Amino acid sequence: MCARFRRIGARSIMKLALCALVLLAGCTSARQPTASRSTSTPSGSTSTPSGSRLSTDSVAPATDPIAAAISAAFNSYTAFDQIRAVIVMVDGRTRFEHYYSSSANESRNVFSVTKSVVSTLIGLAISEGRLRLDEHLSQMLPRYAAEMTPSVAGVTLRQLLTMTAGFPDTFNGHSEDEMFSAPDWVRYILKHQDSTPGNAFQYSDYGAQLLSPILAQATGQSVLAYARTHLFDPIGIPTTPADQSVAGDAHLAEYQRAGFAWPVDPQGFNTAFSNLKIRPRDMARFGQLFLQGGRWNGRQVVPASWVQQATAGEAGAAFSSFLKAGDFQPTGYGYLWWITTTDHLPAFFALGYGGQLIEIVPQRHLVIVLSTYLNPKHDSIAVVGGDDLQRLANLIVPAAN
Repeated sequence: MCARFRRIGARSIMKLALCALVLLAGCTSARQPTASRSTSTPSGSTSTPSGSRLSTDSVAPATDPIAAAISAAFNSYTAFDQIRAVIVMVDGRTRFEHYYSSSANESRNVFSVTKSVVSTLIGLAISEGRLRLDEHLSQMLPRYAAEMTPSVAGVTLRQLLTMTAGFPDTFNGHSEDEMFSAPDWVRYILKHQDSTPGNAFQYSDYGAQLLSPILAQATGQSVLAYARTHLFDPIGIPTTPADQSVAGDAHLAEYQRAGFAWPVDPQGFNTAFSNLKIRPRDMARFGQLFLQGGRWNGRQVVPASWVQQATAGEAGAAFSSFLKAGDFQPTGYGYLWWITTTDHLPAFFALGYGGQLIEIVPQRHLVIVLSTYLNPKHDSIAVVGGDDLQRLANLIVPAAN
């Protein structure tokens, strides 16, 4: 299975995706654009004093403290060809935006950032009374209830959202390849719980994928249809035309050609763990929505209570044991959002394989977006360590004053 349609099962991917923020944010200002690494800058502005819209202001001059901080951080690094875009927004306005060998209209796989989007849709369904956090799998997926073991049947929606449902840990080496080849992904996942739910944090693409059929069952719509009316359309993320081919190498060409794509499993459920394909500015809109407590253009798109709950993870023994030594240490996990501190300030982020990142630092009114390109023919890319990401973030955050 090619990297384009996988998340990846290795602990090192935490460093991979997080550290890429260093690379992308740093390289965009430190290097002058060339014919092969062009820079596209937006013009005009749609921002408001309340910061309810994504700004399209031109990139700030080099004297801007954020640009200077990014440039200084990247001076020690060589160029990485997979880096494509960085956006830094403060108070709802674009302070830094650059593209390399790319443009503002080019979309890419955001990998596990997809999880944070799906978590938001779950929160919306809960707010409508369609789901409950304490609801069990046997209730949420009645079609499969007869096939569930008691342990699987008792898994709650909250456990799926917090990665404590006991499904295989795909972060530390368990591959999704067998699931991709299964004729029914849901049935396959339900037969592969490998630990007692509620006892430990295990980052599992399997558990996350179950949220798609759960959402479809609860709403009576596809995940994409529900997302359009409840999330994407209200904040201005374009989704038509949409490629919804079955996830896998056989449809890679269609996926690569598409401007917007959200693959489906063999039963037609959109992938919930990965593979949503959007633009960096769409990522910025989503991050800005969360920075604003779920409000957009004066409308409460996502309940403020859900934004707070989803991003309020707590460090605990189970989560701490999941991490390894290093300066960049998330402090917890919310509802498919990572929790951290940056420059000693609370922050949270959506994280995707290979360097796809949306980080929000509320006390600085700051959103940082990173997008990279991964060659679908290769599973490995050059990476920078998580310690480097921490150093960059600690430079950007104070510069955003």
